[in-house]
Amino acid sequence: MEVHHHPDVDQKKKLKEYFLEFLMIFLAVTLGFFAENIREKIVSNERELNYMRSIVEDLKRDTAELRYVFFKQNFLINEIDSALNIPVETLRNVRVQDNFFRYYLYFYSLLSTFNPHDNTLTQLKNAGGFSVLHRSDVLDSIGELDLLYQNLIVSDNYWYNQFYGKVADVGSQVIKCPSFIISLDAPKLEATKEVEVFTNYNMLLLQQLYSYINMEKGKYYSV
Repeated sequence: MEVHHHPDVDQKKKLKEYFLEFLMIFLAVTLGFFAENIREKIVSNERELNYMRSIVEDLKRDTAELRYVFFKQNFLINEIDSALNIPVETLRNVRVQDNFFRYYLYFYSLLSTFNPHDNTLTQLKNAGGFSVLHRSDVLDSIGELDLLYQNLIVSDNYWYNQFYGKVADVGSQVIKCPSFIISLDAPKLEATKEVEVFTNYNMLLLQQLYSYINMEKGKYYSV
């Protein structure tokens, strides 16, 4: 005797299987979507943390460099003050001009500009790194830092170099200036023992030299 399956039973069973398969696929896709979001968030957080660490390291290097810049500028300001305290009218005296030359030589030979460590900022801008930064206060602080680097420091270094160029140009017209660069670590220069180092006693040029040195001193205080 043959047994026949009822068609409705088979149809209901197939619908249930289809529903379960659909549910499993839906859950798999949904879980995969959430897993991918979580993975992207973890990667984004790691990138954000790495950027923040790099910026902190850059700021530490900037701080160390600024300390040295301030130290060098204070040293040079003292030398400049000593030179400016010598009356321009007395520079025909060989001993006096030798003392002036000793103070002036440090200023002539040493530049004192600040070059920021902005590699991380450059990466943030060029690699779209700002998109992984979430805190608005951090973004604002980085923006202010970038504005400081791009505007104030670049502008200040530009004007510093402008004044320095004028001092070096006028100085070379009245003084025998060496081509070598001296170091702050070198022993303090002694007077040149009554050797004439001035080649020109044009009062206008000498007054210009004093004026440019004084203006350059003002730029030291603005950095």
